[in-house]
Amino acid sequence: MSNSIHSNDRKFNYKSLAELEKDIQEMQFDIKFSEDLSLYREEVKIGHHVIPNAIASHPMEGGDADEKGSPTDMTFRKYKRIAKGGAGLIWVEAVSICKDGRSNDKQLWITEDNWRDFKALNDIIKKSAKEEFGEDYHPMTIIQINHAGRYCKVKGKPSPIIATHKKNLDERLGIDESYPVVTDEYLDSLKEKYVQAARLSKKAGFDGVDIKACHGYLLSELLSAYERKGKYGGSFENRTRLMMDIVEAIKKDAACEGLVISSRLNIYDGLPYPQGWGVSEGKGLEVDLTEPKKLVKSLICKGVQLISLTMGNPYAFPHINKPFDLGNYIPPENALHSCNRLIREVGNMQKSFPETVFVGLGYSWFRDLAPYVGAGSLKHGLCKIIGFGRESIAYPDFARDILENQEMKRSSVCISCSKCSEMKSKIGTCGCVIRDAAVYLPIYKEMKASGV
Repeated sequence: MSNSIHSNDRKFNYKSLAELEKDIQEMQFDIKFSEDLSLYREEVKIGHHVIPNAIASHPMEGGDADEKGSPTDMTFRKYKRIAKGGAGLIWVEAVSICKDGRSNDKQLWITEDNWRDFKALNDIIKKSAKEEFGEDYHPMTIIQINHAGRYCKVKGKPSPIIATHKKNLDERLGIDESYPVVTDEYLDSLKEKYVQAARLSKKAGFDGVDIKACHGYLLSELLSAYERKGKYGGSFENRTRLMMDIVEAIKKDAACEGLVISSRLNIYDGLPYPQGWGVSEGKGLEVDLTEPKKLVKSLICKGVQLISLTMGNPYAFPHINKPFDLGNYIPPENALHSCNRLIREVGNMQKSFPETVFVGLGYSWFRDLAPYVGAGSLKHGLCKIIGFGRESIAYPDFARDILENQEMKRSSVCISCSKCSEMKSKIGTCGCVIRDAAVYLPIYKEMKASGV
């Protein structure tokens, strides 16, 4: 077959589901299929909330905030399009908890002075969805609160706040072992900032908050701080301490009552021990979910009801969490391997904690065949909600087409070129250069022309 996974051809050339199934079976992968797309119409319950379907729009940081950290017209446009697209769970991108914790000067940042701007954003999401699908249609909105850690930038320049040294990642930032790690006192101070961000998110009308601990940002990096000294490093209890303290503080805070507490959580970093999380000593890059499962169990006991699992570090190894086959970066593995890892290990987690709602990922790469892969995951209990990240900015109507038209249009899908990730890492702004070219192609061309 011309698109054999043994071929040097990296491009997605599958013309039918049968061709894809043949390769999956040949490699004995854990990816499942189903042509029963009615599975997406099932409601999903989270506490007292009901998500109207089993499709999520995953967070994609746009980098289009104003100088105060407030959403701009670009932000409103993006989420209005997503809301009209029909996803039952709309997961709003990373919002910083403090000024020095921003990934760039255009990242969203919620404060006492601008929370009403975030309320306007949430209102437009809810209003746009109702206009399209009726007054009884209520998508769940989750807002991601975060500290960027080693990926903080100030005035366009890296300003890393690191929890522990990681040689591979340090070298990419141009820092060495003499660069100071963040103090315990600074980490202590963040708990109240997370709680304040959660309070403001509640005032802004969001249904829930995501304590973001993925993709190499600060809380994620602490999970693998095996070599850090003090109360936030070394033992499992220490490395997970700040995250658990934040969750508990939000849960107990009267002003946060009723908020769904969720997390976008890394279960595998793609780095060997002791640099990475989700691996074990002496086993290289082999996935080991022992500690991630222990953390998930603890989070569930603290009241976390919704978990969006992910892997990797998009700044260093973008193929792990965003499998792709185009562009200058050549992944060290075929995209099917990357997709299989994501789908298999999320399924492992879902089966280990069957009462918890896990959101799956790794589906955008399958283009117009993605609905059948996602339906297979739902049918076989590999997750309870299918999440799409890049797809939501390339093809905001994707959920409607799955739910109403039983298809995704090949002419509209994300082609996994990763230009959105390139823009995010280089200039902060992120959008689809291919499908939303009128808005984002000029920005991309300007970035290229500037030599960034």
